[in-house]
Amino acid sequence: MARNEITFLVNVRKNNNTASRGYGKYYGEAETVEPLTLKGFARHMTSHGKLASYEMVVLVLQQLVSCMREMMVQGQSVKLDGLGTFYPSIESKGSNTPEGFTPQEHIQGVHMRFQPEGIKGEELTSRKLMEDCVFEMHDLIETKYKMIDGKRRSYQDRKALSSLAVRDAEADPEP
Repeated sequence: MARNEITFLVNVRKNNNTASRGYGKYYGEAETVEPLTLKGFARHMTSHGKLASYEMVVLVLQQLVSCMREMMVQGQSVKLDGLGTFYPSIESKGSNTPEGFTPQEHIQGVHMRFQPEGIKGEELTSRKLMEDCVFEMHDLIETKYKMIDGKRRSYQDRKALSSLAVRDAEADPEP
């Protein structure tokens, strides 16, 4: 079937965490695909026919990545108007006293976070993005386990949701 839009593939996974209030329920998750590389993104940007060449877009994006990292390791947020704000956050373990807290011992990671622009006219908020998505159900994903070399290993078992619907319809025909 031919389509004019690119769909957002949605997988379904059962919550098997017995400590969770959502235990036993199924939740949607985005199908993970290979990320678009910087050069791939530059190629996409130049396909829109703007004035910058592919080479210039690659250079600008490479500089953006380099400078963004530089700002994050200095604890500096960066707001890109029309896109949103990138900001650093710290992951740390606790200390019993303020005097006992040392970055070397307690800080476990620095993360780059993103807050999309939410001003009027910009459409990067979660609700506005969702309105423009064309969702397509994809797979049921189950985490399964097997023993390999004496170690318990997990793997993802995928079943197309469309095949489950066909199987269920065949097993329970309507009167």
